[in-house]
Order: sequence, then structure tokens, then C-alpha cells
Amino acid sequence: MQLLELVQNFCLEVGIAAPTQVVTSQDVQINQVLAILNRAGHDLARDFEWQELDKEYIVTTVGSTLTGTTTAGSAIITGISSTTGLSTNYGITGTGIAPFAQIVSVDSSTQVTMNLKATATGTVSLYFGQIQYPLPSDWLKQIPQTEWDRSNRWPLLGPQSPQDWQSFKSGIVYAGPRERFRIQGNTLSINPPPPANLTFAFEYISSGWVVPVTGANKTKFTLDTDSFTYDDSLLLSCLRVKWLQTKGFEYGYAQAEYMDLLSKCKAQDKSAPLLSLAPATGSVLLTNRNVQDGNWNG
Repeated sequence: MQLLELVQNFCLEVGIAAPTQVVTSQDVQINQVLAILNRAGHDLARDFEWQELDKEYIVTTVGSTLTGTTTAGSAIITGISSTTGLSTNYGITGTGIAPFAQIVSVDSSTQVTMNLKATATGTVSLYFGQIQYPLPSDWLKQIPQTEWDRSNRWPLLGPQSPQDWQSFKSGIVYAGPRERFRIQGNTLSINPPPPANLTFAFEYISSGWVVPVTGANKTKFTLDTDSFTYDDSLLLSCLRVKWLQTKGFEYGYAQAEYMDLLSKCKAQDKSAPLLSLAPATGSVLLTNRNVQDGNWNG
């Protein structure tokens, strides 16, 4: 169902004049319906992990080894072979570099400034690894425990709480084979700086619940020909509840009807595991089901 048809059906249900256009309408009442509808669609996206909004995101880690000169007690690295591509999203490791040092500014084509002072003086090879990766442009919320390092077949450790993150970065033990992560500043933050060309993956819920005739999904209706990812009746029912609330009308029955439909749509949106009232316990191969009855000779 497209936007125009949805609004026309809604208007007929609540007894107001149905429009011939929605997005470009000059009718204040239709403008209000459109505003409520856009909010309803966004709220529904947050309400559940809808399978049609479930997306996978792949990150390929970036990093390079460059020569640079450090000075003990100074946060500036000079004589870098090239700072092309470096940014404040990069961490630095190497001789004379404090743990979890990160670029705070790229000063020139040969110089950067760190957030921590160097601990030694010398010209050495340094590894600059990206530790903050932008989230997808349509990211609305993360699906927990889907974050994996596919190159090493390991789950990423996290999400780290602010306390765990600072403890890891500030404590005595800070190294290990596994990568830790947290969602921070609209980025996937990784530590320690990972080697280049690793493949990280995770799933998330997209904010793009509006489906245009052509092009990528959108976060709100902008054309009368736009459709949407939800069940037609569900979005119509959600709109009716929010419209009644906005108008100050009684909405108890409409809300009960909407909540019932919402629970059904959630249950039917994707498959579900078979649950047993008497689940088996223990190992499949080492249980009394695999041992015959009788006596055993010593």
C-alpha cells in the first residue's frame, strides 16, 4: 500500500475528507496526519527487530606501517613518510608509543599529534590502525551479540561498558589476541588497533522503513507513491491510535486493537525456535541414553 492510499483509507475510517494528495497537500489536517504517520513509522522501527529492517554490515579494517620520529615527553610525531588517509579515527602502536595512543590532529603531510606523550626518542616504524569506524548511515539500533571478527572466527568482546573500556585502556593488562568494542560517538570503536584487512561483521536495525518506487529506503514519507515495510493494517492501526491521542479523543479500544495486532505481527514476522517442555540436558554423546542397561564387569 502506498502513502496516498493509506491516508485515504484512514480518513474514511475516522470520518474526515479523503485527500487527492498528501505530501503536497495544503490541508492542515492532512499535514497533521502525515506528521503523525512519520512518527508512528519511526516508533515502530524501534519497537521490534523486524526482519525486513534487519541488515548486515561488513567492516574491513584499515591500517599501515609508517616511519616516524618521536621525542620523549612530546605528543608530536614528525618525519612521517606520509599522513595521507590518517585521521583522528586512528590509533598508534610502536616503540615509544604509550598504550592506546590516538591521533588528535593531522598537522601536515609529515606530522601528527597524539593524545598521549611519547615515552622514548627515536625514528622507528609505527603502526597506524583505524580504531573508529562510522556506523551505517541508516543505523537505528544494534542487534546484540552479532559482532564478529570473521577473519579469526572470534566474537568481538563487548559491548564494553564505559567502566570496562577505561579499565582496559588504563589498567596494567591491556594486550590480548581479541578485539574489544563499544558503540560510541556514532562509531564502532575497536581496541587495540586491529591489523589491516580483517573482516568484522554485525547486524543492525535500519531506520529505512519507507520504501520509494526507486532508490534506497528512507526514514520518512516524502512522496505520495512511497510504500513501507510494515503490515498495512498495523501502520494504519498505529496511526489511528496516535491521531486519537493527539486530538484528545478516547482511544482505549483503538489502542487495545492495535496492541493485539502488534503482538500478532511480531509473532508472525519471522520464524521461531521449537521450545520443549522437557528439554534434554547434558552432552548429546555422553548421557544415559547412550549406555545400555545391565551390569558392567570391573
